[in-house]
Amino acid sequence: MFRSDGVLRDAESMTLGEALRRLAEVRGDSTALLSADQNLTWAELDVAVDGFAALLKEVGVQAGDVVGFMVTKRPEVVVGFLACVRIGAIMAPINFKLHPDHIRDQLCTAGIQAVVVESCFNHILKGVLLELPDPRKIIYVEGPGRHGSSWVGMPGVASAPSLEGFAPDIDTPCYYNYTSGTTGRPKGAITTHRNIMENAISTVTGLGFRDDDVFLGMFSVFAHPHELFHRSLVTGAPFLILDTLSPRVVVQAVDRFRVTWMMAVPSFYEMMLDHAGMASEGTPTVADISSLRVLESGGAYVGAETLARMERLFGARFLPVWGCTEATGVALANGGGVPNARRKPGATGCVVDGYEVKVVDERGRETAPGEAGEMVIRGPAMVSGYINNTEETEALFRDDWYYTRDLVRIDEDGFIFFVGRRSEMLKIGGIRVYPLEIEKVLKEHPEVRDVVVVRAEERVRGEVARAIVSTVSGSTLNARSAQQYCRDRLAVYKVPRFVEFWAEVPKMPNGKIDKRTILDTPVDPKRDER
Repeated sequence: MFRSDGVLRDAESMTLGEALRRLAEVRGDSTALLSADQNLTWAELDVAVDGFAALLKEVGVQAGDVVGFMVTKRPEVVVGFLACVRIGAIMAPINFKLHPDHIRDQLCTAGIQAVVVESCFNHILKGVLLELPDPRKIIYVEGPGRHGSSWVGMPGVASAPSLEGFAPDIDTPCYYNYTSGTTGRPKGAITTHRNIMENAISTVTGLGFRDDDVFLGMFSVFAHPHELFHRSLVTGAPFLILDTLSPRVVVQAVDRFRVTWMMAVPSFYEMMLDHAGMASEGTPTVADISSLRVLESGGAYVGAETLARMERLFGARFLPVWGCTEATGVALANGGGVPNARRKPGATGCVVDGYEVKVVDERGRETAPGEAGEMVIRGPAMVSGYINNTEETEALFRDDWYYTRDLVRIDEDGFIFFVGRRSEMLKIGGIRVYPLEIEKVLKEHPEVRDVVVVRAEERVRGEVARAIVSTVSGSTLNARSAQQYCRDRLAVYKVPRFVEFWAEVPKMPNGKIDKRTILDTPVDPKRDER
């Protein structure tokens, strides 16, 4: 039933529901879903999905309908996701941290007809009730709710849905995977069963994910929730659902559930070290996290020094990756979960099997080796565009290639080095400057914990660099010394004109740096929150 690489045989031709059914048949007694309150085997998960799917059918959800999910990270997210795709409905996670106008916009743009919701979001739900006229299609996950008339576990619902006449198709959209909204309102990438399964297979085989791994994904529940479980769905490996951003709770969960593979942003691993009692050399004093073998890291640049330090203190493989919504997950990796995986310090990584990448100039012509340009990517896991957004679809998806707007260069060994975002490039004194180059230098300073460089305007000089820095505890670093540190390592025009010390570099719920908040905050050269 499984290939030699641990992947479910014929997984690339299955829908998500078919893969789950197959695992329930061949690994029914094996653990699938782990959480603080309940654990489910693959057979039990399959039964739970059938029950949820029957509820959706009972309240009138049909194949092709869009079901919004506004819930915290709990087992019902996975059960409900798989229930939707089992009956041919489309799952659409709702970012409950957005402004209410943006949430209303998402409901309208995605054509959401039903919502799975938690009572803690009643205040948000109240503002969008006009978009949801049928109270039956407001489904609460924890019992009867204020604004709807349906709930998970309500009496009189069949144990399994009627699927007579329903023929699942792997190329049918099953999911609107939303972008983080860093460059405007979030866009819903139209994602099929094939897209999800192909990315799962590519990352399992390309990164060295195993069927005995215990996986923990730390990204937000509305940021690519398929990545909580999709690799497990093609291997039978258990996965942990944990709703917290507390490093202390996470290290205790790693200890309790013997987690082997995590996915998080680099700064979260730093916090884990503090809370495990491992910020310096030695044995952990708070929790046993020795089960960890791979620390998958996305969303931020990881330098060679940080990588080596993480591996030394955790005793695990540190795995920087790059992915995007449009690729349905990870597409580049610098290393892997096996000792002989190829990697190079400072690189974003190499292309994962199943994807193809090239670098092009502003006219779309492929650049010479080593020359910077825009990264474009294609493969069977790539989505075809955005729901009800023709303008962005036509701008970014051309001739089977997705134009990432990321500027990179590829070296002679095939390693890709991130240069910056096309939209974030600075022009200082008429010269192009990439913020990432300045960030890399500042991150090498022993007292700098995190940093982001953005554009600012000065009346005389015009566009200049502004550095937002958070430091380690007890740091005495000041703006002048930080600028001198850069001046010793960079061209003079690249030295940040403004250096501000913030308590923390602001982050979005998915762990990415919240540059919009920074840009909306007035420049203050005297700012020091330490």
